[in-house]
Amino acid sequence: MDPDAIARRARRHGWTVQFSADPGVVLLRRAWRLEITFVGNVPSVARIMGSERDAGRPVNLRSINTLIRARPDEIAQRAAEATLGEPAARTEDAGP
Repeated sequence: MDPDAIARRARRHGWTVQFSADPGVVLLRRAWRLEITFVGNVPSVARIMGSERDAGRPVNLRSINTLIRARPDEIAQRAAEATLGEPAARTEDAGP
């Protein structure tokens, strides 16, 4: 999803949107700050911060939409889920 599309969606869900020079989008909602950096029109890095003292945690890029759509009271839970990383890969027994 390109920066403009993310910005439109974020505004619909109550986020304040700022564009940064590096190219990226900064989304603000209450005490939360979601920074998304792009390569072209593709998100490459996302970090979420819960306070000014929080250095930020990397976010699984597939979780960006979930975070944007979250209600204010859900953001902490969604952020915790998004920063845990990819679910463990399923292993299958190859057999003897």
